[in-house]
Amino acid sequence: MYRILVVDDEPQIVELLQIYLEMQGHKVTGAYDGAQALKLWKQDKFDMVLTDIMMPQVDGYDLVEKIRNESNVPILFLTAKTDLVDRVKGLQIGADDYILKPFDPLEVVTRVSANLRRCYGYDMDIHNKELVCGNLKLSTDKCSLNKNGQIVELTALEYRMLKFFMENQGRVLTKNQIYEAAWEEEQFPDDNSIMVAISKLRAKLQEEQYHYIHTIRGLGYRMEARHEE
Repeated sequence: MYRILVVDDEPQIVELLQIYLEMQGHKVTGAYDGAQALKLWKQDKFDMVLTDIMMPQVDGYDLVEKIRNESNVPILFLTAKTDLVDRVKGLQIGADDYILKPFDPLEVVTRVSANLRRCYGYDMDIHNKELVCGNLKLSTDKCSLNKNGQIVELTALEYRMLKFFMENQGRVLTKNQIYEAAWEEEQFPDDNSIMVAISKLRAKLQEEQYHYIHTIRGLGYRMEARHEE
């Protein structure tokens, strides 16, 4: 998981990119002007920055120059400025890539992955091979679950379901989302089938120290390692 700062004065763009990038397992923080972005940058550690150019208070060029004084994290410009001079300026002050608006969010995801790989090498593959939550370690390379040093046997359905939960820790997941990620059937199972499957998975994950899969009444389920009385 990489921490990405997305900066744009159009909230719908920030929200759209947040959805797509979080689906890839990244942690995304949004900012709506350059000044807010600088404040967040100083408060937290980010692995990548995606930023618009034309913004109030502090524009994208100034933002990138200030970040470049402190860090070599990959930076992508998202902008409607199409002039070659503007693009050259952006690259000269330290941007790694330039994406023109309007854009396809899938293209942005691809560019993000390429630049992360270029900057951090093949560590991305290493990160993706093991998902961790509390005392749980899920190897996506070996398709196996380790809990407190012990291997836990999972069915194929349980593995797909747990992988989806662990890739989306802290997020509320609906039954529809869980079904699409874990079931390989055209017909949607009834609610009881999903509840039974989650109950069986919970039983395998349960331990004295942590509870993992929590019911969010009326919405769905959320995974997080949490102590409960």
